[in-house]
Amino acid sequence: MTAPAAASSLPRRIVIVAGPSGSGKGEMSRRAGLPTVPLDEFYRDHDDPSLPRRFGIVDWDDPASWDAGAALEALVSLAHEGRAQVPVYSIPRSRRTGTTTLDVDGAELVIAEGIFAAELIAPLQALGLLADAIVLHRPVPVVFALRLTRDLREGRKPPLTLLRRGWALAREQRGDLERWRGAGMRPVGLHEGTALLRRLTQLAEAERRQRWTAGAPTVLEITAVAFLREGSGGEELLTVRKRGTGSYMQVGGKLEPGESPLEAALREVEEEIGVRLRAEDLEVLGEFEAVAANEPGTRVRSTVFRCRTALPEPLAVRAELADHRWISIEDPAPGPRLAPLMTEHILPALRRA
Repeated sequence: MTAPAAASSLPRRIVIVAGPSGSGKGEMSRRAGLPTVPLDEFYRDHDDPSLPRRFGIVDWDDPASWDAGAALEALVSLAHEGRAQVPVYSIPRSRRTGTTTLDVDGAELVIAEGIFAAELIAPLQALGLLADAIVLHRPVPVVFALRLTRDLREGRKPPLTLLRRGWALAREQRGDLERWRGAGMRPVGLHEGTALLRRLTQLAEAERRQRWTAGAPTVLEITAVAFLREGSGGEELLTVRKRGTGSYMQVGGKLEPGESPLEAALREVEEEIGVRLRAEDLEVLGEFEAVAANEPGTRVRSTVFRCRTALPEPLAVRAELADHRWISIEDPAPGPRLAPLMTEHILPALRRA
């Protein structure tokens, strides 16, 4: 059997739960006894100029009012690390008021529930983290009454606004259900969904035991470039995130057939950030191996280069990259998940150097 240390690297799985606002998604999650990420906490603040509007207020039922990227980052962190920073959002104030740390302890499954949950199906599936995707289906009058009672009790908005919004959502509920079904989600009732979540928990536990006894993981040969610059608080390291993932890593990627690590590094830098380097711009930092950040059951073996060439500002990421961040080498800020190769090897090597 694989040693416990190796088994701990197996990621947790995510169950996506959608349904109309006020339908009881949170109640179903509580009955299942699983750690839950309320995706409504990832709404954008009301003063964001890009927010859509409806009924004279921000349209909180439009996916554009929600930060899908931040939600995905938190779920990936929970899957791999068992802990994540989750915003605390005030619906009456329409803004974030703080953050809280969610720790899933020994749970094998995590629920992510919210009206925009379907937006995360594809990226979680691509990362091998999706356990299932279900939508809570209850009669329209029941949902209308539950939603209005909750919203009035919590003073979410003025009563007239809540009534207007409630009637509109009731008219749209059947269409929303068809949209969720079209996204690949299975409709379930409250009791049926609770039982399903409990069965999924048992299956996840059995799957982990089976994976513990599996053979050696796949090892990918990659290259990575650690770009450095002097920041206001000391030396900083460039990190990048690929589309549909929640982990930050270095510019780089897999070696093509017959390609050396140096050749691959020069190619990847030009493809991903549009910078053409010379071989003498790169200095070998080391060769390291770690668990892959975005591919379950896989390890990466990487030749890592260090580079102090000044990069253009603002830096524009390209190819499969979604965004980038500069982090302090000595004290990286908490929040975004950093790839194991970076935390276990690259950052310590840079500190020693």
